Amino acid sequence: MNFVLHLSLWVALLLITVGVALYRKWLEDHCDHYIHLHSDSHDASVVAAQSAMCKRLDLVDKLRTALMVALIVYGLTIGGLAAYNAWNSGAAS
Repeated sequence: MNFVLHLSLWVALLLITVGVALYRKWLEDHCDHYIHLHSDSHDASVVAAQSAMCKRLDLVDKLRTALMVALIVYGLTIGGLAAYNAWNSGAAS
C-alpha cells in the first residue's frame, strides 16, 4: 500500500476544504447584513440579490460539510490502514 499517495490526496482534499471555507468567509464578508423586506421597486432587486446570496451560502455550506466529512473519513481510513499494516508487519517479524 502506498501511503505517500494517500497522504498526498488527503492533503489535496484538506487544501480544497480550506479553500471552500475561505470562499465562504469571503462571500459572507461581501454580503449585505441588513434584511430588506420592503415591497417597493428599489428594494425588489436588493431582496432578490439577498435571496441569491443566501442560496449560494447554503450551497457552499453543504459542500464544506461534505468535504469535512470526507476529509475525516478518509483520514481515519488512512490511519486505520497504517495501523493494520504496522500490526501485521510486527506480527510477521
